[in-house]
Amino acid sequence: MLRNKFTAPGKPYGEPDPAKLRTLEEAHAHSRIQELAETPIEGRFDYDHMKAIHAAIFQDCYEWAGVPRVGPNGWMTKDGPNVLDPGSPTPVSYRYYPGGEVMNEAAEAEYAKLAAHDLLRGLGRKEFVDQLAESWGELNVIHSFREGNTRSQFVFFSQLAEQAGYRLDATQFAPGAPLRDEFVQARFYSQATSRNDRLASVLGRVIVPFERGTDGPQQGPAVRTLRDDTRARIADAIAEHVELHRASFPTAPTPGAEHSTEARRRTPPAPDRHRGRGR
Repeated sequence: MLRNKFTAPGKPYGEPDPAKLRTLEEAHAHSRIQELAETPIEGRFDYDHMKAIHAAIFQDCYEWAGVPRVGPNGWMTKDGPNVLDPGSPTPVSYRYYPGGEVMNEAAEAEYAKLAAHDLLRGLGRKEFVDQLAESWGELNVIHSFREGNTRSQFVFFSQLAEQAGYRLDATQFAPGAPLRDEFVQARFYSQATSRNDRLASVLGRVIVPFERGTDGPQQGPAVRTLRDDTRARIADAIAEHVELHRASFPTAPTPGAEHSTEARRRTPPAPDRHRGRGR
């Protein structure tokens, strides 16, 4: 069980039914993402900024909202499609950073790279997309939170793109949208190969400058109008883009509540081509 805030008589640790919890979580997260679309959290686009975004989205659902996970001690694994052999029906394991110090150090290093590149400002569109994909791919492997990584990443990178003069149209990745599966496959490909070019290719199809017809960020009068016209629609898509492979991973001991066996399972090392990138 993933301990949550939806307590009731006989439910001291929250809603135990996964389907009901998912419905409650999605509804509350959707409302908070809408709020962030109207009033983004100001920050430096660093680790603390990402934590604040996660905390804002899931504040109604989990006590550990905004708190990085502390486990598992070894590489975390999730099963997914074999992107290197699409015809294979057998899922493969993809690896994410161990929780705790190793994960936090890796995260701090990635956010430091963003700062060193001036938060991707002043770049032409292709260079912006390529660097955004590199950052997104690496932070996805780090996977800082027990739940809600994808939605937090979309809010974070949409806001990052906006301050650099670009619009990331997350509606293209909503359930049923044509690019959703390609985005999912691209992230697994990033993990399988340590290459983010496929992710860049997908993101490049949904990122445009705020003032069309330019190859770089421009801050003209059309920027505010476009932002106001699209934020709510994009927020809806982000909220619908729920986690692709849900599992609960320990943030701190939870007295009286068990974490899922699958989430806490220690697995042998996966083949190199399916493991996360180390430092």
